[in-house]
Amino acid sequence: MSETSKDCWAIIPARGGSKRLKRKNLLPFAGEPLVARAVKTAIDSGCFARVIVSTDDAEIAGAAVKAGGEVPFMRPAELASDAASSVDVMLHAVSALGVKDAVPATVALIQATSPFLSSEHIRAALQLFNCGGFVSLSSMKAVNQYPEWMFRVDADSHAMPESPGGIVAAASALPRRHIENGAIYLVQTAWLLAEKSLYNFSQHGCYLMSEADSVDIDTAEDFAQAEFYLSRFSSGQTAGS
Repeated sequence: MSETSKDCWAIIPARGGSKRLKRKNLLPFAGEPLVARAVKTAIDSGCFARVIVSTDDAEIAGAAVKAGGEVPFMRPAELASDAASSVDVMLHAVSALGVKDAVPATVALIQATSPFLSSEHIRAALQLFNCGGFVSLSSMKAVNQYPEWMFRVDADSHAMPESPGGIVAAASALPRRHIENGAIYLVQTAWLLAEKSLYNFSQHGCYLMSEADSVDIDTAEDFAQAEFYLSRFSSGQTAGS
């Protein structure tokens, strides 16, 4: 374990009641449940003093513990619904454990349904977070579509460009944009507790990941895409080859 890991916890949210893809956190991927894969990846990174799974489900809890993670509490039902936010889950975890344990300086949210998040990604993201002086950070991927090229279309099929000037601009003249992929978030615990937010936009960092590594499994189609990429990776090919 590195010196910087002594003051950082990983929290992996994994509720049992996923709607669009049933029991997705337990789906077998590369021979193990997704939640177990996330636990092992977090542990193998060497970046965390504790790897904690927040779940309301006994089967998920069992898989997490078997993989080496902690399940020191069961998540209450009100935080296991579709309406519950990630920040609420993080606040609950830190508050539940902070009563008897000193809270860390930093907490990480690791998403179980991002199967290509690697230990190397985690180490690089934490190094960027620490060295960049950020209060918060999230993993992202590049967006290959441009708002300047988009149209609004009304009920009569009348199309108007979002940007009359941008619609004729070359791609090289437009700013590159990024979108979160959900794989990992880092935030200073003091900010999380005081502001109840995973974001300090004045000091927020971006850890950039590739399109293939950014797969987020939320539907059966996502899972099929992840398995396709896995077969490519296993055969030594890249996703775009």
